[in-house]
Amino acid sequence: MALVLAVAPGSMRPTVLAGGTVDEAIQEQQRMEAELARQRQQLADLRRQQSELTASLAHLSTDLHTAGLELAAAKRELARVTEQLEASRKDLVSYRRQIRNLETNLDAVAAELVTTKQELTVREALLQDHLRTAYEQSQTSLLEVILSTDTFGEVSNQLTAMLSLSDEDRRLADDIRQTRERLAVRQKTLTDGRETLTALRDAEKQRADSLAQQQRKADEAKRALKTYERQLAELRSRQRAQYAASVRTESHTKALMEDERAELVGQRELVERLKRRANRLDLAYRGRFEWPERGDFFVTQEFGWTTFDHNHTGIDLAYRTGCGGAIYAAGDGVVLADDRPNIAYGDTAIGVVIGHSQRLQTWYWHLSREIVSVGQEVHVGDVIGYEGATGRATGCHLHFQVNLDDIPINPRNYLP
Repeated sequence: MALVLAVAPGSMRPTVLAGGTVDEAIQEQQRMEAELARQRQQLADLRRQQSELTASLAHLSTDLHTAGLELAAAKRELARVTEQLEASRKDLVSYRRQIRNLETNLDAVAAELVTTKQELTVREALLQDHLRTAYEQSQTSLLEVILSTDTFGEVSNQLTAMLSLSDEDRRLADDIRQTRERLAVRQKTLTDGRETLTALRDAEKQRADSLAQQQRKADEAKRALKTYERQLAELRSRQRAQYAASVRTESHTKALMEDERAELVGQRELVERLKRRANRLDLAYRGRFEWPERGDFFVTQEFGWTTFDHNHTGIDLAYRTGCGGAIYAAGDGVVLADDRPNIAYGDTAIGVVIGHSQRLQTWYWHLSREIVSVGQEVHVGDVIGYEGATGRATGCHLHFQVNLDDIPINPRNYLP
């Protein structure tokens, strides 16, 4: 049955409701989904970065309280962590801005939904009124329409108007159907967006709290590093003063240089003796070394070129409490030399050499005394002597050296 309405043709036009077509709503939904997916991925990346930064700070904090701290490496790590924290603060500002933008977009979607629902209610009421009127008009027969007009032209115009209005009602019904579909799409957009927004807000708060905690840890590490630097500078200053006091005169300086040359000759001869003594050891050493000092000590000089302008063949350690601290075997082995191994060449330092294999040895120099003897088997952690300042020493310390195939190498390659 055709729907008819006794009103003038063209007096009602279906209008497009706010928000565009269903296809446009679906496209916007897809754009929103892509943006939400990007936000979720960014959230995952930020959490991973936060976890990595926390781990870096924990590692740095541990290093600052670990024996044998490598000062230069700790400073580089602190600088890297500080740079990461600054980047995290900038990211947090950007992150908050994105949250506000998403919140604004969702508010706009929510407002559009309210407006569209209101317009939809009006259109549905209008269509319902049209249908009711059309039903009432349908009770008038076509014969009565024909008989009530004076000319055939008027009959044609009236029937055309009735059919045209019926098409408008169909268009209105289709418009309402599409609006409902679009509302469903937009509602899903709003629901998904609000769920993501809630997660982003929670993460933003957690991230802000975590960043504040990380900054506190970084500040603690910075203070600890400054304390370490100050104490180490004081110790090195005393050592330099002792060294300067021993080379005040030109003649004394020349004598020290001659002593150094003699010591080098003595070391080469000692190496040859040690090689012969190490023949009964295994060819290879399969372990690592522990620190030869334990507890509260500094690494005062690293391997290589040092502040004393010579090629340092080991690393120097010094107890903060002063002379006399115990010196431990860094690994399992056999004592190859003790007492004053190079006394024949003017080196009065008390030292111990432990052979760990035919290729690998550890040297412990400047002891105040040693308590092991040649041929004795020792194990990692055994006390072999006590820290001192014998021989050419810049204050009380231990010179710890590792020789591989008769060549000094950086002991840190074997240490924790």
